[in-house]
Parts: sequence; structure tokens; C-alpha cells
Amino acid sequence: MVTRSGGFQTPKAFGAWKPPLLVIPAGAAFGTGEHTTTALSLRLLERCTRFWGAQAGSPGSPEPEKTLLDLGTGSGILALVAARFGARHVIAIDHDPVAIATAKENARRNKIANIDFHVADVRRWKFSPRTEIITANLFSELLIEILPKLKRVQWLILSGILREQEARLVRALNRNGIAIAEMRRRGKWIATLAQPIKSGGF
Repeated sequence: MVTRSGGFQTPKAFGAWKPPLLVIPAGAAFGTGEHTTTALSLRLLERCTRFWGAQAGSPGSPEPEKTLLDLGTGSGILALVAARFGARHVIAIDHDPVAIATAKENARRNKIANIDFHVADVRRWKFSPRTEIITANLFSELLIEILPKLKRVQWLILSGILREQEARLVRALNRNGIAIAEMRRRGKWIATLAQPIKSGGF
């Protein structure tokens, strides 16, 4: 997790393995990773990217694409962490040009060059079937609206959802043939790791 002092601390969930340091200014206008929705997403992202190493070491298994799309990137925390976790190519989009400028500066500061930043509306984005993971920290209404476009990826990390909106989100996931692998709750917020059923289940 990214702290106010700008450090990337290792959560206990990571065990003995320690991810490299990320430097984010304490006054970052679009967050330093401390918000609950971002923190929950980081835990799910760590779990999700473990499969990259497992697939790469399995005989006969195709080499994982290791691609990630971050929707509503803000200051770019999830995109930056994905790159640190081994993503080969990351695309990060946000509708706010100031957010994208901030995210680009954070990538430059951390010497991360494999992220493409775009100012774009997620509702009009052309989603590639080659994307392996999508992280989306968005308002629940927008998440539900774009769910039909997210079904071609292997993993979805969805956050920005209030507990009172959980039932509606679960119904929308079921309606779109997306299964929940894990649901995390903290305070008034929830985040979920999910997978389109056609991708082979869990």
C-alpha cells in the first residue's frame, strides 16, 4: 500500500515476498492508495497476479499475456502496482485530463515506462480481448452499465461499491455470466474479484 510518506508498504497478505518501493507524493490530488476502495483493490490485484507466475511455470501452458486495463485510474496507483507485479503492458484511462497528467508524472517518478495513459470515457472505450485483467474503481452505476463490455477478459477487480449497492451488483454480475471469486468488505465499501464463466471458472 502507498502511505502518506510516499512509501509502498508490504501488507501481511504478501507474506515473505516484498514488492518494490513506489514513490507517490503525499499531497497527490487523486490519492496515494490509502482510500479503502484502492486498498481493497490492491489486495485483490496481488492475489490475481499470482496466476501469472503459476501459468508461466506450467508445462504446456501458454505464456500469460500479463496485460492489464485500469479504468478510472486517478493517480495511477493500481496501474503502477500492476507494473511492479509483473504486467508487461498496462493501459490506464480516466475521463479527467488532470488525473492522467498526475498519473503520468507518478509513472515518470517511479521510472515505469510500460503504461499507456489515455483521457477517455470508459463507456466508449474499445475493450481488447487480449486484456487479461481489468481493474475498475468506479461508481457502481457506471460499473453495472459497462459490465457487458468487460466479459472477454479473464479477471475483473471491481471496487467503488457501497455495501448497500452489493445486492444490485451481484444481480448484474449474474445477469452477465460473471462469477464472483472473492468479495472483500471494509467499512461501508466492498470490492470483488470476478471472472466471466466462459473463461473456465476457478
